[in-house]
Amino acid sequence: MIISIICPVFNEEKYIQQTIESFLQQEHSSFDVEILLCDGMSTDKTRNIIKEYAEKYSNVRLIDNLKRKTPFAFNIGIKEAKGEYVAILGAHSAYDKNYLQVCCDELIATNSIACSGRVITQSAFSTTQAKLCEWVMLSSFGVSGNSFRVMQEGYVYSVNFPVVKKQALIDVGGYNETLERNQDNDMNQRLLDAGHQLYCTWKTKCFYRPPADLNKLFKYAYRSGFWNAKSFFMHLRSMRIHHFIPFIFVLSLFVTFIGGISEIIFFNSFYLILLFGFIIALHLLAGMLFTILSIKEDNDNRKIFLPFIFFGFHFYYGWGTLKGFLFHK
Repeated sequence: MIISIICPVFNEEKYIQQTIESFLQQEHSSFDVEILLCDGMSTDKTRNIIKEYAEKYSNVRLIDNLKRKTPFAFNIGIKEAKGEYVAILGAHSAYDKNYLQVCCDELIATNSIACSGRVITQSAFSTTQAKLCEWVMLSSFGVSGNSFRVMQEGYVYSVNFPVVKKQALIDVGGYNETLERNQDNDMNQRLLDAGHQLYCTWKTKCFYRPPADLNKLFKYAYRSGFWNAKSFFMHLRSMRIHHFIPFIFVLSLFVTFIGGISEIIFFNSFYLILLFGFIIALHLLAGMLFTILSIKEDNDNRKIFLPFIFFGFHFYYGWGTLKGFLFHK
């Protein structure tokens, strides 16, 4: 039996060597492994690094993804894969040596169609901005308690970085190539709709690398929020209520601010402006409470900035969703 690792990459020179090494170091006894690195025509050293590994290891292949987007990489990889099972893995993550073997064993033992390990968010860098990004994505307040980053063990509605039976992906039509984001949510829901089960095991784990600075974190939040709106129209059942809480937060800010200005002009009263300020204060207070809990777990004085980073992360996320709704075609 073969498990084919499908890993989309683009300009990953900072991460790709560590990622490939974690693939090559997988310990397995019941299958062979091939490694398909589907590159979106990187302009940095990524392709050269992959080629060096491909020359050294016969099971490593560089595959061109001329259309560059992630779902195209997944579908190209599925088409090229020799394995009965495929592992949809990310280039920004590092995996336990037993990751593939445990996920494969648990998939069979739980009668699931796909199984992933525990996802632990851990920055590759120790700078203040990198650590703040890590702490935001480790927090149930930052990313919600339903995110794959804090998902508990058991049967779940979504798996990230899974081992999955290839034919099941083919049977439901492959990945939706019109989605630049949320293609995993879309696929997970279609697998569930087809009657399959998804499982998350904590017997193995991978380390997810979050954005390395705040600018990238906020861009990530904006794009994620934007594509949540697109997914809402394209496949509503693939989305969950927690995906839209930042949108509700941002919408409440806009409504109370604009309404408050109108109220001042026409009625010379300030109720909505006070409500606007209350919403901001309530969010910052909640951020402070979760920051205190985080400090109790790991005392680092850099965490004092977290309430404001939470606010920015949720604002950009919600703003992206709002724009996605406003400019939906």
